[in-house]
Amino acid sequence: MTNLTALPEPGERGLPRAVFRLAWPVVLQEAAWTILGMIIMVFIGHLGPEAITAVGLSEQIIFLPATAFMGITIGAVAIIARDVGAGEPERANRTLRQAMLLAYILGIAFSLIMWFYADQLLWLFRASPEVIELGGDYIRANAPTTTFFFMLFCGEAVFRGAGDTRTPMVVILVMEVVGTGLAYVLINGWWVFPALGVLGAGIARAASSVVGGLLIWAILVKGKGLLKYDLRTALVFRWIEVKRILRVGLPAFANAVQMRAAMSIYTIVLSSLGTTVYAAHALTMRVEEFAFMPSFGFGVAATALVGQFLGAGKPDLAKKAGYLSQRYCMVVMVCLGVITFTFSNQLISIFTDDPEVIRIGAMGLKIWSFAMPGMATNNSLSGGLQGAGDTRWVLLLSTVGMWTMRVGGGALLVFALHMGAPGAWIGAVVDHSVRATLMWIRFAGGKWQNIQV
Repeated sequence: MTNLTALPEPGERGLPRAVFRLAWPVVLQEAAWTILGMIIMVFIGHLGPEAITAVGLSEQIIFLPATAFMGITIGAVAIIARDVGAGEPERANRTLRQAMLLAYILGIAFSLIMWFYADQLLWLFRASPEVIELGGDYIRANAPTTTFFFMLFCGEAVFRGAGDTRTPMVVILVMEVVGTGLAYVLINGWWVFPALGVLGAGIARAASSVVGGLLIWAILVKGKGLLKYDLRTALVFRWIEVKRILRVGLPAFANAVQMRAAMSIYTIVLSSLGTTVYAAHALTMRVEEFAFMPSFGFGVAATALVGQFLGAGKPDLAKKAGYLSQRYCMVVMVCLGVITFTFSNQLISIFTDDPEVIRIGAMGLKIWSFAMPGMATNNSLSGGLQGAGDTRWVLLLSTVGMWTMRVGGGALLVFALHMGAPGAWIGAVVDHSVRATLMWIRFAGGKWQNIQV
């Protein structure tokens, strides 16, 4: 069997090793993403709550199109995993070419939207005039590089579907080294480079996106394992392949959009509580993003293994792979929850010396630590369902949790019961717990084992 396939040999004896082999590069990769964001916040922190809020809100906006494009990548992952499991590399490469073509088209479209409407988007998030001025520069610095960001997402997805999580990890590590170095130079100034503050942070992030997108594109053009990006047919639109991607990807796209919409409303609820509160929330999320990383790694492992086992005609092993990913993820996430709860004040203090921001942020970390078990189950099993192509049910279950618990419940606790930011955070914890329960029920039912993609 080719070295790019995640399927353990023989049978299920190699399953634990396969789960960890797929998960740990994703965890390290997500750590690189998160560390860059944390470093930028450390560099920005001394500039005040307005700068912290500007970067936090701008990141929310920049990831709006990326979240939408995630629907395409989820469709590509599920299909490529099936094709690799079934031993059909040419079909996998046809999917690769069409997914990359969609990255070009959508990347250009979203670049224009963010460039021309950066200030208006920040206004929708109820940002203050000072935050809009700073955040607008950050967004416009990143807008021209959206296509490269999508190329990176696309390449990352196809490698994961083929069972290779190490190549995207290496690419991300390289781009984050570039981003961190530039952030240090451009935010505070060094040698002949002036201190650009928030704008410097935006330029550093944009440059890292270009490096990552071009690097993963070049690897695919050269070819690695089963994957080979043929430039001769790179711009040929094939509806039959795009339709196959969209069959799985459109529900995932809808899920990404509804989740981002819910998160946007959730963010508006928190930002309405004032700049200090939102600054504390932004720092809380920076720390929690680091703690959340294992759930994404084990989710990717479940996606690749479930998809490949189904492609190989082994549905029972697909189910075992999903459950095993969930169990490992639960252990790791609970341990991280204990750490964030115990050292909440120290972790927030890394980013700021504002006592009120530290107090509120530490409270947020304590509350969010209770979300870890739910997030472990939700992300790992939803990853397995997505690998099976069961994206419609993931959409339905995610919508129920996000809108009834996080948005509705959070707003109720904030505005009706006057609980402030803790009310919003409690709503998010309940959301993760509800979604985890629903995902478990759907996965245990096993109907996803018969889905054709």
